[in-house]
Parts: sequence; structure tokens; C-alpha cells
Amino acid sequence: MTIRRVRALFLILAVVTSVNLCVLGVRWSPAELDLAQDPGTEETYQLLLTNDSDERVTLTIYVGDWQRDENGINDFGVPMNGARWEFTQAFSSGDLVELRYTVQLPDEGSVDVQGTFRSWSPQMIESIVGAEQISSSAIEQPDPYVSSLWTTITRSVESVDADGIASIVLTLRVGLDFEGLTIEETYAQGIQIISLDAAGGSFDTVNRSNADWITLSHPQVTLDPEESREIAMTVATPSDFSGSAWSIIYAESRVVATGDGSGTQILTLASVGMKVFVTAPGTEVMAGEVTYVREQTTTPLAVSAAFSNTGNVQLVVNSRLQIIDQTGEIVRDVRFSEYGRDYFRILPGSQRTITIADEADMPPLPIGIYQAIFSFDFGGDSDIAGVRAFRVK
Repeated sequence: MTIRRVRALFLILAVVTSVNLCVLGVRWSPAELDLAQDPGTEETYQLLLTNDSDERVTLTIYVGDWQRDENGINDFGVPMNGARWEFTQAFSSGDLVELRYTVQLPDEGSVDVQGTFRSWSPQMIESIVGAEQISSSAIEQPDPYVSSLWTTITRSVESVDADGIASIVLTLRVGLDFEGLTIEETYAQGIQIISLDAAGGSFDTVNRSNADWITLSHPQVTLDPEESREIAMTVATPSDFSGSAWSIIYAESRVVATGDGSGTQILTLASVGMKVFVTAPGTEVMAGEVTYVREQTTTPLAVSAAFSNTGNVQLVVNSRLQIIDQTGEIVRDVRFSEYGRDYFRILPGSQRTITIADEADMPPLPIGIYQAIFSFDFGGDSDIAGVRAFRVK
């Protein structure tokens, strides 16, 4: 087996500004697209890219994936058609870690995959080795020998069932001490990726991506100051999709500069993104559930709740917290608000955790037993709520 390695011969400092209009001075029109398109159809839409700055700029245009995390923060770091694992802990020489996940093979029966991993401190960048094509006809086990001088991750296919679901194992063998780890797997096309065992790390993927459906007329454009350019976006939807799928179209400017003579290169990235939602009309399912309600503190009062979007479209959710004492009196009635908005958005298959807390000048609750009712309104047939009893001592 040939082991391919990616080595950083010099330090690269990447300064990334995503979806930042002020830095780049470029904007998309519209700023966001919410398209209704029938399954199995192809439509072309015209987008407008405008350079509002006073400098000429060359832009690379491409499609990527994104998601929101549990705190409602946009995450633009998930690889397109792929998955990401992150570990914050330290690893020691001799450690052996196994991650397991599954992929749904496409109709043609096989799909190519490539992966990389990088440590945070000290910095190390490597390729994942082993099976590079996942196929129902090739169950590949990697060479068990790995030099103790290297930290490696090998990819192997444990099995493929009758439904075309392949079980993949990533095996991390640590040769040198390091801290923090990011692992990325990228497939040649959009497929469903499900984590079975993340080995204590965080796992992220976008299983409702429409990035593979999109073709752009221009991979690169150069705009003079105040110049605009139309970009054609063709969306070819699969025949079996329902609900919503999403992606983001980036216009990115890259500047690479040589450093102070020490061999350092500085890569500066500035990009503006336009989110693209595509929904199959008539297939929308709006549904959610409250995963938990718990009091974080009672003096001052702070109550958290986790809400999961179990439907297939993005939800716009209003939430409120009511605290009821033993007499049935409502002693708190507070609506959720952040960034000047009284709602939050949540993508299908995602969970959002929110906390509502007493203002600093509010008197504490008297000693007693209370009931916290966290309700959520997302435009469905009725609100849903989670309830928790708690005691103030």
C-alpha cells in the first residue's frame, strides 16, 4: 500500500473572513435565495454580483456547504459532500482511536473519497490513507503495519449491506504527542453520511445539501469598481427529493503575499456568500420537539431548553418561558430574544439550545417549588412545550 503524505514545508497563516461585505466590498443580489422547484426539474436563475469597492477585484465563485450549530452560529467549515470530526483534547504517542460512520452508496454502486487530518499544536497536516473508493464489490482492509514515527489515519471498509450502506472505519494511530485534531472526509458527490461512533469528538455533516444540484456559469470573474456581472445558476433537482435542501455560493478573493524573508507565506481570504434554499412544493413538513428543559441557576434564575427540528424545512421559531409558583400564579413571562430579534431559525435535523435568564435588576424568586414551561411556536398546528419542576432553596 502506498502512503501519501501532505507536508507543510512552510507556515501558512490563513485569515478567513466569510460572508463579510465590508471587508470585500462585494455583494450578491439577492442576498439569499429561497426557491420553490419541483423534483426532477432543471431551472436557471440569474444572480447579480456587484463590486461596491474602489478597487478592481478578481473573484473565484464556487458552491459550498454550511450549517448552524447548537447556539445558532453559522458554520461554514463543513467540507462539501463530506463530514468533519473535531477533538479538543491532547493525544499521546501510542494512542489508538477508531471512528465509525456509514455512507449510502449511490445507484452506480461506488463513490470516491479523500480525506485529510490536521493537528492543532504542534501543527501537522496529513492525508488519510487506505480505501479511496467505497464499493459494494471491494471490502478493503488497510496494511496493519504503520511506522511508530508517524501519526496516521487509515480508512477501511468493514462491510456493505444489501441496501448499499457501507460501514467505514477511520483508525488513528498516534506516533507523536499533539493537542487538538480536525478530520475531514470529502466524497466525490453528495451522499448521506451518518456517524456511528465519533470516539468522543464532535461530528458535523450536511445531509440535506443541494450543492451537487448547482452549476454556475462562471468559475471566476474580474470586476472593476462599481461594476456588476450576471452569474447564471442552473439547479437540477433529483426526482426523489422532498422538503428543503441548502448550500451557499461564495465569491472569494484570494491574496497570497510573501512574508519577511523567513519563508512564511500569508494567505488572505475574503468572501461574500449567498445562501440558496431549494424546496419541493407540497412536500413541506413542519415539526419539532422539545428535547429537554432544565434550570441552569435559580438565583439568579436561568432556564435552558433544547428544541429539535424534526421536519424537513427550516423553521422560524418564537419561544417564551413562563414560571408558575405553587399557587398557580405566573411569576415570570419572558420571550426569547437575541440580536434584536424575537425569533430564531433552525435547519431540519438540527437542535438549538436557548437560555432565558433574569435581568440583573430583577428580584430573586422566593423559596419554594416552581414549574418552568418553555413553549415554542413555529407556525404549526399548535405550540409545543417542555415542562420542568424545580425548587428554590
